[in-house]
Amino acid sequence: MDQLEGHLLVVDDKEMNRDLLARRLRRRGFEVSTAVDGFDALEKMEQQDFDLILLDIMMPRMNGLEVLEKVRQTTSVTELPIIMATAKSDSETVVEALQMGANDYVTKPLDFGVVMARVKTHLDIRNKSKQKSENQRGFAALSDSGKFQAVSSRHYCKRCRSSTQAEQSECPSCYSKRPEGGWPTIRKDKFPHLGRTIADRYFLSRYISSGSVGTVYQARDLEINRDYAAKVVDLSNPGIGVDPEEIRERTTREVEVLSKLSNPHIVKIYDVVIVGDGIFALILDYVRGYSMSKILARAGSFSVINALNIARQVAQGLYEAHQMGIAHCDIKPENIMVEKMPIRGHFAHILDFGVAEILEFRTEGGRYYGTPLYSAPEQFQSPDLIDHRTDIYSLGAVLYHMITGKPPFNGENAYQVLTKHISEPIPRIFSPELDEMEREFLDRLIRRMMAKKPEDRFKDLSGVLEYIDTLLPVFQQRLRERETG
Repeated sequence: MDQLEGHLLVVDDKEMNRDLLARRLRRRGFEVSTAVDGFDALEKMEQQDFDLILLDIMMPRMNGLEVLEKVRQTTSVTELPIIMATAKSDSETVVEALQMGANDYVTKPLDFGVVMARVKTHLDIRNKSKQKSENQRGFAALSDSGKFQAVSSRHYCKRCRSSTQAEQSECPSCYSKRPEGGWPTIRKDKFPHLGRTIADRYFLSRYISSGSVGTVYQARDLEINRDYAAKVVDLSNPGIGVDPEEIRERTTREVEVLSKLSNPHIVKIYDVVIVGDGIFALILDYVRGYSMSKILARAGSFSVINALNIARQVAQGLYEAHQMGIAHCDIKPENIMVEKMPIRGHFAHILDFGVAEILEFRTEGGRYYGTPLYSAPEQFQSPDLIDHRTDIYSLGAVLYHMITGKPPFNGENAYQVLTKHISEPIPRIFSPELDEMEREFLDRLIRRMMAKKPEDRFKDLSGVLEYIDTLLPVFQQRLRERETG
């Protein structure tokens, strides 16, 4: 029998479960410590280093998900692997744990062979990650030289914009057949980094989208075989009138902001790597979903219940940022990704804190950042008033769009739209699936969120969450009555 190395921490409030698993792991050669609950586990982690944690969820005082959230504020998934070992097997809990940063999930009663396989796998990944040189990690590496690995592929599939090899008969992503003339060649002016491996580790396998600051690719981590999103920023290509130093400043802020946030509804950052001279990439969570803007373009609107649920999730993510003194300042459908859950429901992810306002920090020069369709009046009228209530206004505008299929204000140009935000009342909600009482409930919520003056809005997002939590059961009950009546 193999004798293995590593210091493990087993966290379980049930003495029999805890001691049995610890004894079996010790017989396989591991050094094992135990903790009786979440508080005990955090104390032990402050006192000594561990290579891997096996963590129960249902515990008194502090449950396993709360422990996971605390740990992920300071350690990454490769620095300290965490395997949830619990009797909770419902898909929602599994997804929540993985979204919060768990490396793996095993259910009780534990199959020790499965546990051992998972432990060995994640220890191997951790050890390989530790061996990797750290000289390209962190934003400070932007001043260092970097290089491309040899080009992996310079061909792509037009249908899904994935990298392909010239000899492949079909696209590895969408399975489209190779055209008669062969796969087209990637041009320098069109997603130029597709098919490359950056930092000797991340293969850019598919082009996703472009914005004013960066171009986003799906990236395969060749060391741990996991997909990320790579946001490639080229300081020599400032986009729409933003100079390279401003891009650097905004990106630095995005790294700083995201590294502080641990809410599962906020896309996390894992790495910053050099791509070339003046070009770097943020390595972020890869979300297997669609932007809200794309869903609205295709479907027109969301059901009221889905819209309220998604708004509630966005509010939860923003609330954590607000508690840390951070406002997003550009909440819009393009910056919200919606992922369909395995069984039912949707999971919202907030993107792009690159224009976030740190409340102690104010930009100079009166520059306006934001998107006119969803911007609060103070963003272009009184920048000194920008704070967390600015996000409440924008989220109200997004909720209005989700329910009605259009933004609250439109115009022929940005000036007309901004003027309406300042002076015109919020249009009433209209949806054929709603009766007058339901419309009034929603109107009250959105009018309060989108009040012209910040002081007339909800004091913070906890008020929005409370209001939505009151509305949802009412709408769910009325939907059941319609379906059965």
